[in-house]
Amino acid sequence: MRWPTVTTYDLRRYRTAMAQEEITLVLPDSAGPKYRMFGVSGAAFVRSARSGDGAARETRKDFADPAAAVIALRREVGKAMRAGFVRLGGAEDPVVLEFMPPGKTSSRAMDLHPDGRTVLIAYDGAIRLVDVATGVRRTVHAVPAAERPTGIATALFDATGSAVVYTVGGSTRRLDLGTLHEEPLADYRQFENALFNPHTVQPAWDAARRRLVVFDADDRVRVLDAAGAPVCEVSTRSPATECRGAALSPSGRLLAVWRVGRGLVYGHRDASEDPTNEVEVWDVEAGRPVARVPLEWEIGDLGFDPSETLLLVNRGRVHGPFAISIDTGEPAWHLGDPHHPKGWATCYAWAYSPDGRRIAVGGHRTSALRVYDAELRERGAVALPGYDEQRIRRLAFSADGTLLATGGDFGRVFVRRV
Repeated sequence: MRWPTVTTYDLRRYRTAMAQEEITLVLPDSAGPKYRMFGVSGAAFVRSARSGDGAARETRKDFADPAAAVIALRREVGKAMRAGFVRLGGAEDPVVLEFMPPGKTSSRAMDLHPDGRTVLIAYDGAIRLVDVATGVRRTVHAVPAAERPTGIATALFDATGSAVVYTVGGSTRRLDLGTLHEEPLADYRQFENALFNPHTVQPAWDAARRRLVVFDADDRVRVLDAAGAPVCEVSTRSPATECRGAALSPSGRLLAVWRVGRGLVYGHRDASEDPTNEVEVWDVEAGRPVARVPLEWEIGDLGFDPSETLLLVNRGRVHGPFAISIDTGEPAWHLGDPHHPKGWATCYAWAYSPDGRRIAVGGHRTSALRVYDAELRERGAVALPGYDEQRIRRLAFSADGTLLATGGDFGRVFVRRV
């Protein structure tokens, strides 16, 4: 059977009687390449498999309507990707690479090498590198099982891509990819020597990856330079409040620290009288606070806009992003729902392009990823192709801004041209 080539992932295309799609996957690191082809033509789902240049084995199943055939295609593609198959896009395909880790693994611990040629991903207690051109993955480091009861939560390249910063529980470590030498950068034990929650506080770089914010014992938020030397330290120890996140401004000049009363987050009675819910903004060089920005809700991603005059947060962790003036604490703008003019955009994560001209927002399903002109916002929105049923929790641009990698809570990873 010769399937028509259709690259779009928009499910609305498949609710017609002439719905068509073709997806070809390859197992890149087997003794010889193996291929799986999946297609939908009308209400028929066709599956084919071959090894190397061998003959293809084909099966066909007819459904009552095209939507059911598309569901079957999605299910079978997911199963093949969990088994190690990947999708490699052609020269004209906006999706360069698509893959999934095995099992029900998240891909939140994911990053894109600054040169865009390698994806970094951690799952099952190991750090892996995936070649963007071929989909070949290799394991470079495994954490002993006794040290990773909660798994690897964050994995980030440094500025050169020659080292990885990753977290296991409350420990932040730097791994040199050349020598595989590992060194500790920060370490705390929740409820023993700090109140940080390792599920909510994670290290983050500034835009150039020259400075890194980490979380350490005694409830200290620390800023380190690229060599791991301390630049600034902020104590968040308090009887009633907890630090729930921190971020550096693009230049690394400012540090934002989100502090909120435990009574508001957990309903703790001993902290019920403390209404604190604010972001402290610190001058990193001077080591002093310069602003306090009050908040009305629990937030998700915390960061700055390129001008470093606005804080960006997620409203209620799932809407936005929402921009607030650092100087006045007043709302500046927010992204709206493209389908509901009075609503807020769904946003589980966001990231500015390296030049600050675009902002990518991670949602889910057919509007899983939208890229906005940073000044025009809604008027400059573009939905990128690639059907993604998960909530996108992680976005990473290449240094030149031409590629964007995304990951989320169901594990699917896309590298797209933008």
